Amino acid sequence: MSPFLAAGLVFDPILPIGAVVMLGVVLAAATVAIYLRISSRLSRTRSNTLLAFRLLGAAAVLLLLLQPSRLEQIPPTVTNRVTLVGVDDSRSMAQNDVAQGTRSQAARSILADAELTEPSGELSDARLRMFQFGEDATPITSASSLNASGASTRVHRSIATMLDSLGAHEKARALILLTDGHDFELVNPAKTGFLARQRQSPIYAVALGKQGKVRDVSVRITSYQPYCYVKQKARITGALRLIGVELETLQVELLRADKVVQTQRVQPREEPEAQVHFDVIEQEVGQFEYELRVTPVENEIDRENNHALTYLNVIDQQIQVLFLEGQPYWDTTFLQRSLMRNEKMNVDSIVQYAPGKARVVRKKENERELQTPVSAEDWRRYDVIVLGRSVEKLISPEALTQLEGYVQDHGGAVIFSRGPAFEGELAKNQLQPVIWSDAPSEHVRLQTAREGQALAPFRTLTEPGADAVPELIAGRSILERQPLTATLANAQAAGGGEPTPGMVHRRFGQGQVLSIGVDGLWRWAFNAKVEGVNTVFDRFWDQMILWLMAGRDFLPAQQFSLRASSANIPFGEKIYFRAVQRDASKSKLSSLPLTITQAGQEVGRTTLAASDPNAPDKLAAEFLPAKPGKFEATAQFPDGSKQTARFIVFEENLEQTEVATDAGYLRKLCESSGGRLLKPEELPKLLAELNDAPAAGIPQTRLTSAWDRVWVFWLIGLLFGGDWYLRRRWGLT
Repeated sequence: MSPFLAAGLVFDPILPIGAVVMLGVVLAAATVAIYLRISSRLSRTRSNTLLAFRLLGAAAVLLLLLQPSRLEQIPPTVTNRVTLVGVDDSRSMAQNDVAQGTRSQAARSILADAELTEPSGELSDARLRMFQFGEDATPITSASSLNASGASTRVHRSIATMLDSLGAHEKARALILLTDGHDFELVNPAKTGFLARQRQSPIYAVALGKQGKVRDVSVRITSYQPYCYVKQKARITGALRLIGVELETLQVELLRADKVVQTQRVQPREEPEAQVHFDVIEQEVGQFEYELRVTPVENEIDRENNHALTYLNVIDQQIQVLFLEGQPYWDTTFLQRSLMRNEKMNVDSIVQYAPGKARVVRKKENERELQTPVSAEDWRRYDVIVLGRSVEKLISPEALTQLEGYVQDHGGAVIFSRGPAFEGELAKNQLQPVIWSDAPSEHVRLQTAREGQALAPFRTLTEPGADAVPELIAGRSILERQPLTATLANAQAAGGGEPTPGMVHRRFGQGQVLSIGVDGLWRWAFNAKVEGVNTVFDRFWDQMILWLMAGRDFLPAQQFSLRASSANIPFGEKIYFRAVQRDASKSKLSSLPLTITQAGQEVGRTTLAASDPNAPDKLAAEFLPAKPGKFEATAQFPDGSKQTARFIVFEENLEQTEVATDAGYLRKLCESSGGRLLKPEELPKLLAELNDAPAAGIPQTRLTSAWDRVWVFWLIGLLFGGDWYLRRRWGLT
């Protein structure tokens, strides 16, 4: 119902006014008719008194239906309206691609032309608030403090900070952004715009810089191999990040000691990233620096990121290998002979060929008598343990428990060369990554699985001469698999069908376990196309042992080990170091000083300390480099040995790579907030419109009831109650 004004009151009737009037006429007529009929039994005075009570009561009720109210005006809330201005201060604003010079200089020029700032750079109006933003927004009072030094741009976080700066009685007329539209927070611009719309603060943006696709190629090292052996093939892998050059042919060079040793041509197609790798072999012991370098493309925006460095540590210490076999077979026999011939390996072997009779073989004589390991110290003398079948004939349950601890807690490596190594009670152990079926599939070929394709052992199967590798005798399916077990190779039956796992690998605590589920690998040792002992079988097991060793903390024959988390660290991130003691019973190492140097000058010190009370032999430390460059971390151990970990800190800043102005992003941001993308010359007109907008809101009104008072209801009750009382008193029903 629409309210109407009458006699200073506003009536807001429940029913249409005509219906209320009609109802009043009907009630009045009925009341008069009733009292005229009963007036013959009462005197005129009494009849008129009752009529008056009834008519006044009905009139009061009808008045309530009209809902008399007073119209009151509510003064508008006093709100301080300000204009927010955000200026991008990230490194991309240092690009010199506009008429004023850099984008940052263009932003200061636009602020001055729009009279937002004085010639000195100070704000020209108290109703303005200016922010510089990159990773976050910071209030500033002068544009002279803008220096385009922000490491990244997070638009959503910055806008939220600017809007949150408004007080309880403040409101933003608008949020004006001067930016190139870079955003590395990856928040949908519609979400950011909705945030501003909720605060009734439309966003207007001026896009700075050239639009279009930039061209850039950057390279970074993605592989990290703590060490490799003399004459061992090592792989250096890098990733090429491509912007605007996805369809071009790129030339990638591998440099050693600043000399080009290998070159590749890469055709990345339309992918934004391409992988590249080089295989290298070092003939001598030492630490060698390698560099991946991409030849710059035409009109490339940044050529400083076209190269990356890494280190290759080459050693020649012999790997200590132990063979344990309770049921001899050709596979372990051929493997033992192959490693005996390998100059990188020092092999001990204990093979039981009859009850109570074992053949003990040692590659090098040793004062210590060769016996089956029993204690944890006995197991830790070896780097790799190779188990054949029926090993329960050689070791006790306690020795097996110590072997599990050697792998789990001390980074040992165990190879199950013929599937299950234990029978009976010892068959239930934590070491075996899988339980193999007893039903074999005959005549299988080994096929590299996805997890093994990048590993050096399986690359030997695809080298020249690999076509002559014969099929194997049998393969077995898996009945049960432990968590985190990866399939390195599958066994494919000659008759077809679904392939089954043939070799599996599992990380078990600090160590590794490899299990072989195929029979007949010894056949690889016979190849008429290969002269001498360098067969596929020899090369495969040579690379497999070296790959397992690369995952260990220890070098062979070392009491202590120092490792860095990587050889390539992005600037701004920490590098982590760890030191491990092979045998803590000989000497307890609780802490270890670590010295960090750069270009021969000490730049920092830290202390390796035990972080886990349950592992006092494992020390850890971290270091945050203060600047990019080449570093060395050196530790002096109690036995007088010294170890050095070299690493490189590189700076990769996309703010200086992906520099094209993203006007599309800014348009979506503005339109979703209720604003729009502006040209620089449109900014003064927008500011004039914002300043001309009324500061105070429209006065609001409200209706205050004039009838819901206690005395009104008492009056109505008194009128109808008086009528009822007098009717009863004067004998009317």
